[in-house]
Amino acid sequence: LDLDYLERGGGSTLTAGGAPSVEPSPDSLDLIKVVLLGAPAQFVWSDFSEEYLPTDRKHTFYPSVIINEHLYEVKITDVPVIPYFPINSYYEWAHYRFYGLRNATAYILVFDLSNVETFQYIRTLRDQMVESRDMRNVPVLVVGNKQDLLCSNTPSAASGLQQLAIAESACGDSREKRRNIVNLVRKHWKCGYVECSAKYNWRVIAVFKELMEMIDSIEWSGGGRSAEPPPDSSTGGAGSHDNRCVVA
Repeated sequence: LDLDYLERGGGSTLTAGGAPSVEPSPDSLDLIKVVLLGAPAQFVWSDFSEEYLPTDRKHTFYPSVIINEHLYEVKITDVPVIPYFPINSYYEWAHYRFYGLRNATAYILVFDLSNVETFQYIRTLRDQMVESRDMRNVPVLVVGNKQDLLCSNTPSAASGLQQLAIAESACGDSREKRRNIVNLVRKHWKCGYVECSAKYNWRVIAVFKELMEMIDSIEWSGGGRSAEPPPDSSTGGAGSHDNRCVVA
């Protein structure tokens, strides 16, 4: 992660006359549109609340991301819980107007690691996406949040060995369910998977980096933009591609 990259020349774009170029409008067609089912505040603003506040309306954020020396203007849309993914444009217009669900560039699907049953909701949404829109070249990143809560309930000394055995058994069951989820997501869905803790800011940047690497790979490998190499990528040989990511 190179947080000084913007200061070294990536922070602004100049025209031939030396004046800053016009920034794209929030509704620019060049935006990378990411739909997030979950709370984006920690991912975008490094903000976390101990009290769970479910999303009750649409929230939109516009970070700029530089990865592999490619600049992306990103639109992240956090939407309230939806009972289903719209099967066509009519249903989207009728029930999820202006959510941008069906024309998203990528999706982040978040579930609660401390309650793996919440994965079923994500699974249903993903199945509906595949059935109702063309998902080729549309990255999907599955994120297991609240990693800090896994097996965190340590029994007290007074609870005895029986309670300890019960806790260890429950922890083992949780690990098995997580392994099954990871296998399904990575091997069968062919999607990215990251675990993080928004509370402790653990691997939160990795979520964004993983998604942007997926998008960047598609954009520059024939699925999107012209497949020309990034600046100076040929000067350092095959090992010069350092996958740096900057979120501004």
